[in-house]
Amino acid sequence: MAEDQKKRWRFPGIGWISSRLSRKIIVLLLALAVFNCILMLLFFLSRLGTDLETLCALSPEEAEAVRQALLRNATLPFILLTAGIFLVMGTTIVLLIVAPIVRLRHTMRRYYESGQRPERTARLDEVGRLQNTFADLVGIVERKEQAERQLIASISHDIKTPLTSVMGYSERLRSADLPSEKQRQYLNSVYEKAVAIKSIVDEFDEYLDAGLRDNAPLRLMTAQTLCDLLRDEYGDELAETGAQFELRCLCPREQFLCNWDHMRRCFGNLIGNSLQHSGADPIRLTLTCRREDEDVVFLFADNGRGVPQDMLEQIFEPLYTSDKGRKVSGLGLSICRSIVRAHGGSIRAANLSPGLQIRIALPRVDI
Repeated sequence: MAEDQKKRWRFPGIGWISSRLSRKIIVLLLALAVFNCILMLLFFLSRLGTDLETLCALSPEEAEAVRQALLRNATLPFILLTAGIFLVMGTTIVLLIVAPIVRLRHTMRRYYESGQRPERTARLDEVGRLQNTFADLVGIVERKEQAERQLIASISHDIKTPLTSVMGYSERLRSADLPSEKQRQYLNSVYEKAVAIKSIVDEFDEYLDAGLRDNAPLRLMTAQTLCDLLRDEYGDELAETGAQFELRCLCPREQFLCNWDHMRRCFGNLIGNSLQHSGADPIRLTLTCRREDEDVVFLFADNGRGVPQDMLEQIFEPLYTSDKGRKVSGLGLSICRSIVRAHGGSIRAANLSPGLQIRIALPRVDI
């Protein structure tokens, strides 16, 4: 209980004091310096038994005598007053700056030694912002670690399920004298499960590769060029599947930085996701390119059932899938987000009536 009260207690007015603390310290030093000068002058005058008006009326000889008297009487009081001022300032700096930094260092040590999370502070100065930034960083790191553990657990589960079937069928093939028809059936099942495992591993490799795209070479490309490349890449393939694909470029001359190999994979994942999960028959896909302010925006939409409104942000998380009957969770949209962010852009989703729309915004380049 005492420990909790100690944690809750704060120096009165710490929020106001710590706001723009460095400027307030400078103003306080100047004010103390002026106050020191005024106080010393009044003290000297009182010791001399005179006032300012009389001092101004003195002759040069009398003024020199006053100056000598000031020097004799000023030394010790000036030293004591100055020492007091610096003692007050030093104590203030230690309490408001040095001590919080020491506590922050101890907080960091406790976090990496015992995992104790740092608390946020009400301070508004640089030290307070540093501590709050550290607390935010710890939260981000913990969320990433949790996501990585979830990713590994999901990949392990998705691989373990077909692998168990492969081992079961293989054991039957080894230990039983089966008819040729049954053998072919088991071998086909083993092959299908092996293909499923390979698809999981390939998708995971693609996800890891997407995280290394920050240094991928980018070249200047026009919106029309990218649209033409996408039409050539996927137009015929979609036509063979019976899907309708409409592509409109409303800003053909706008330019942006792009890595075609990565962006092709991004749009390929979007198309594949719509084909597998939209549930539409026939499937209609549209891609519209247009300029919005300082961005070149690509609007990719299908005519499927969309996703629940409260899950629009989750669909870009690793291994999220809105298809509860799907045995293997997906990484496709998470890969898309990694690619778009590596291009300096943003991606988000919105439901249509009907369908799902993915909005990709890439910063335009003015040449």
